[in-house]
Amino acid sequence: MMTETWAPGPCKQKSMLRRNWPFYLTGTATIIIIKGFYTHGAASRLTWILAPTARWVRTLSGIPFEYDPIAGYVNYPLRFIIAPSCSGVQFMMIAIAMLIFSYVHRMDTIRKKAIWTVFSFVISYLSTVLVNGFRIVLSIYLPASLPLWLHNPRLYDGWLTHGRLHTIIGVAVYFTSLSILYHVAGHISGRPSFRWLPPVFWYVSIVLGIPFLNRAYKDNGHRFLEYAALLTAVCAVILFLFFVAGRMKRCFMKKDGNVSRDKI
Repeated sequence: MMTETWAPGPCKQKSMLRRNWPFYLTGTATIIIIKGFYTHGAASRLTWILAPTARWVRTLSGIPFEYDPIAGYVNYPLRFIIAPSCSGVQFMMIAIAMLIFSYVHRMDTIRKKAIWTVFSFVISYLSTVLVNGFRIVLSIYLPASLPLWLHNPRLYDGWLTHGRLHTIIGVAVYFTSLSILYHVAGHISGRPSFRWLPPVFWYVSIVLGIPFLNRAYKDNGHRFLEYAALLTAVCAVILFLFFVAGRMKRCFMKKDGNVSRDKI
């Protein structure tokens, strides 16, 4: 796909908004609708994403789930619930926003912009089911697979609680997947991007920005700050690992290039 030329400045930004506002508006409206279902909907209103997620988890792990119209999908022996709060809808909203606002302006025709918008909805939904299934399986098995010293009751009574471990797993899986999705989408769009700021911006803006703006944190400000600090730390570690992996890849490519030239 061909891409539009990008240059900073108010005139360029206004021109970009004029050409792309229907697609930005469509993406924003869709996110608001999904947010309404996610915030006020019981499990019975979220079967469109909970049901395939439960089936995918069963495929990965062999763990069966029973449907409860209020609670969600439940495994009673494990006392584990795939509830609306675990549906991954927030990840889906972030993915839609990231894909549309980061790439739709790069398409050079209305038809390509429309196709990319539909593609963003579809790939965000499929990615959510795929990624959330892996997250749930990790949340079930990883705590039991950790070294024995991590199962010390004193440790769980201290900093590393079950809730914090669950948060670390979720942030690590979601942010890593979002970053990979962003770069894969760049290759599909025909303009690969090697920046890391867009995934960080959209993840932090929706996960922390929206609760901050609507003052949802006021009910439990200490817990919100703790979650924000934990999220920031996990994302920083993941970005550092991506950076190290990128540097190592470039070093190996450079060495391979030198070896090839020496042979010639």
